[in-house]
Amino acid sequence: MLCGLPGSLFAALLAAGWWLYSRRRRERIPSVEGLDDPEVARAYGWIAATPQMRLLRCLVARRAVAMKSQGLAADLGCGPGLLVVELARQAAGLEVVGIDLSTEMLAQGEEHARRSRVGERVSFRRGDVRQIPFPDGALDLVVSTLSLHHWNDPVAVLDEIARVVRPGGAFLVFDLRRDMPAPAWLLLWFAQHVVVPAAIRRLNEPVGSRNAAYTPQEAAELAERSQLRGRRITAGPLWLTIEGMGV
Repeated sequence: MLCGLPGSLFAALLAAGWWLYSRRRRERIPSVEGLDDPEVARAYGWIAATPQMRLLRCLVARRAVAMKSQGLAADLGCGPGLLVVELARQAAGLEVVGIDLSTEMLAQGEEHARRSRVGERVSFRRGDVRQIPFPDGALDLVVSTLSLHHWNDPVAVLDEIARVVRPGGAFLVFDLRRDMPAPAWLLLWFAQHVVVPAAIRRLNEPVGSRNAAYTPQEAAELAERSQLRGRRITAGPLWLTIEGMGV
């Protein structure tokens, strides 16, 4: 009788997981970052320093610098600035500017830059992604991670990226995909209920970000409505990208 217990427990967990997944929201629901709250901003900084997020940054930075490893780069919605530092670390030919609306996030970014070995090639600016604080054609590389689903007017931001990327420059917008498979959704649900700080949980994160994310088809439709050219949409099990070279 005891021998059957592990199997029964596993079956019960599978059934519970499937029941949770079957009740997930299908339609897109916009989310709120809440980074004007210092407690929330500090909690996001804690999450950004976790090993899984460190791995994600390394992969995104590697993909970005494979497209463009020289010149001036900007990270839109840079948060605590860890990707800014990682880009500069992976590409000695890049000068990287982090852009964010949150002064708390920018302060964290400046502190991380001071502790890094690449601080002389890293800087931060307060700015709105709907009005990227650079002239036309000024940037060789534009990246953004896990911000697309927070943009109130994503087409306007994609238009801005098209404006500031020089011909031959590169862009990479990386985000979650809402139609992620069951294991990935359940991992986010578990993180929200067990792992993340209370300040994040109050914002319904990270499940809220999944609910606000786009499917690859929806991302393609946004890009099609924008002025961004030379683009392609890629999709992984958890994520999607809008990426390409400026024309």
